[in-house]
Amino acid sequence: MDILQNGEGLETVIIDLLNSLSAVKDLSELNCQAGDEKELIRNALTILIQNQDMERCSLFLLNDQGVLINLTGLSLNEQSQKYTPLEFKIGEGVIGAAAQTGELQHCQNCLEDDRFALNDKQKNLDLPGSIISVPIFVGQELVAVLNISHPQTYHFNDWHIRMLGIYKNMLGQLISNYRLFQQMEEQISKRTEKLEKALFDIKALKDHFENMSMIDQLTGLYNRRYFYEQANIAIANTKRYGQTLCILVLDLDNFKQVNDTYGHGFGDDVLVRVSKVLEEQVRETDILIRYGGEEFVVIFTNTNCSNGEVFAERIRGAVESLKWEKDGFVQTTSIGLYCLDKNCCMPDGNKDINIDKLVSFADTALYTAKAQGRNKVVVFNKDVLENYSENQ
Repeated sequence: MDILQNGEGLETVIIDLLNSLSAVKDLSELNCQAGDEKELIRNALTILIQNQDMERCSLFLLNDQGVLINLTGLSLNEQSQKYTPLEFKIGEGVIGAAAQTGELQHCQNCLEDDRFALNDKQKNLDLPGSIISVPIFVGQELVAVLNISHPQTYHFNDWHIRMLGIYKNMLGQLISNYRLFQQMEEQISKRTEKLEKALFDIKALKDHFENMSMIDQLTGLYNRRYFYEQANIAIANTKRYGQTLCILVLDLDNFKQVNDTYGHGFGDDVLVRVSKVLEEQVRETDILIRYGGEEFVVIFTNTNCSNGEVFAERIRGAVESLKWEKDGFVQTTSIGLYCLDKNCCMPDGNKDINIDKLVSFADTALYTAKAQGRNKVVVFNKDVLENYSENQ
């Protein structure tokens, strides 16, 4: 009722009340997840200036050095207007007094009020007639001062002061929520980064152990676990594109005798050096593994039988040509070769290809090579299969 007694009409009071309620409602609905704090404040000031009879409003943030710096400001006529950033020390001018006392400061006539101090950066600016400076707190901590102004003196009334008392609390809560949200986002980001790193490390460790489980520790070649996965892929490609591939099974001749005569240390050296020879002879697209003991398997992809036989003979010769420290020692190898033709049929015409069966055919040819005196390459065919079956 004080407002009515001061001459304000009922209609004006109702309009002011509706405008204030609109400002409070819009501010309560403001999303604190803005791009940055300045954008958030500008949105809040826009709500204020659109719903209240003010010419300009701005917010001064308190920095770590205890200086109030103009973060942003808006004008009723030019809401995109950019102000020269002003600065006030605590206790300097009306804005500094609001920060120092923690209480609202009302300057009804800036030209006659001693609290209104000119700042060097204000000399070329249009000075206001009246201003209100309101301290903004987050909890017990002063974070900013809200400054509103109007070119007319004695413009602001008790209604403005009461409304700003509500508005400053909401604005403080909005800033608090924004900063808490940013801290939460930062913590989430850091924890997510740590989690992603931990997951990456776990995956790298898992991949490492999986690779280790697929690699023969002595020779560094892949082992049987790797072989079956890659062999099935090679067979699938052969069936799809109508190509041929050759499976080579290689066994070192008389290797048990090598271990018995020269020791297992020398036998391991033989396995390592033969493995290096094999790596030199195969292509990147081929599959090479240590199948077990002194036995190795190679799959020559997209290779016909005649070329496969050439590759096998080249490997046999390279192993035989290795030089050793043991006088008179020569390591030879026997090789069995099976070729899967473009029709992708097993010897019995069955198209249901089984990798173990293919290896067994190459192994049958290997057995024949051993039976014929070793250090040979034998290609699997029906005659080899029949002779092998007769000898079993």
